[in-house]
Amino acid sequence: MKKGLIVAATSLLLFIGCTEDKKEIKEQVPSKQEVTQEVEKKPEEVKPEVKVEEKKTEVKVEPKVEEPKQVVEVATTELSGEALFKTCASCHGLKGEKEALGKSQAITGWDKNRVIKALNGYKDGTYGGVMKNLMKTHVETKTPEEIEILADYISKL
Repeated sequence: MKKGLIVAATSLLLFIGCTEDKKEIKEQVPSKQEVTQEVEKKPEEVKPEVKVEEKKTEVKVEPKVEEPKQVVEVATTELSGEALFKTCASCHGLKGEKEALGKSQAITGWDKNRVIKALNGYKDGTYGGVMKNLMKTHVETKTPEEIEILADYISKL
């Protein structure tokens, strides 16, 4: 019986507390009529909008193109001979001293014209024996300039 009274009293207090909170909230929020009256009282406080026009100015910028310098071109030419030979070195050795896969000649000591003739022959299929097809895949993408650079590099090994 005491428990029932305690539960009822607690419920009643909670119910009363909740309704009082609602009353306080209602008192804090202005009614629709109060808001309308406030708006009607303050029309002179409204400021007119001021529009500002922006002026647009076009500026044309032309790209500046610099021509490559010959000094840079010479430096890359020397480097590219060494870079091009790196793929060759895997079979021919770092100095061209190996017989590639034991089936070709060592290319150390070859002069520039002999290397150019051999590389162009591999490229068009008129040069080479057993290694002809293997070499063709390495040379077919080379430009004449790359072949000349590579030949020059090989002749100096």
